Amino acid sequence: MTERTEFLQFIACAEHALTNEKDVLARVISGETDKELSIWSTSNSIVVPRRLQRNDNFEIAKRRSDEKGWPVYVRESGGGATPQGAGIINVTYAYVCPEHPSIHESYEKLCNPIIDIVQDFSLPVGTGSVNGSFCDGEYNVVIADRKFAGTAQRRSWRRQRSRQAVLFAHALLLVDADIQGGVAAINQFYEDCQQSKRIVPEAHINLSDLSNGDRIITPEKCAELLHKRYSDMLDESVSPIC
Repeated sequence: MTERTEFLQFIACAEHALTNEKDVLARVISGETDKELSIWSTSNSIVVPRRLQRNDNFEIAKRRSDEKGWPVYVRESGGGATPQGAGIINVTYAYVCPEHPSIHESYEKLCNPIIDIVQDFSLPVGTGSVNGSFCDGEYNVVIADRKFAGTAQRRSWRRQRSRQAVLFAHALLLVDADIQGGVAAINQFYEDCQQSKRIVPEAHINLSDLSNGDRIITPEKCAELLHKRYSDMLDESVSPIC
């Protein structure tokens, strides 16, 4: 089941959401479109990198998580386990360009729209790693030393003779998520896989934690703000010659 408001798409099954991500990239690689943007959320689940399937206890851990209402799905990219569910917004986009931008520049384009919507709250916001956070990385969006958003990117090429560069990017934002529940589910999954890694709830922050009576940002409003900023960024990034 898929439901859509003007700016936010709800995809009931995370497996279908991951397929949607692949389709976004595939349409740009094939030349069907030069840019595509998708802002979506899905139901409670854990998304893990493919390498975890090699864990001897993966199937047991997956079954136990499924039974507790946190089904496990596998993504192609690396990193660690990430939660999905109500109050979590995902931004996925891909675009074609004459050449791939630098790592820093491409992450700057991904993170800046997120940073922009936080700055009105007058709290320190930037990028960096956060010890104890899920799927930690150098380009988390961090509010007051706590992870608000995780980011990832993938570089590819069009298959035509022109070999134009294609950049795919994804961000996961904690807007009004069940952080305690998601972290507990990930930690139980790691434990069932007999891995020592553990995630700390306090390493994360919801955008709703910053809201007050004068400024409340719902997931739908957040999606609207992000849609405008990412649409503008993609318009500027796609070269006329592409």
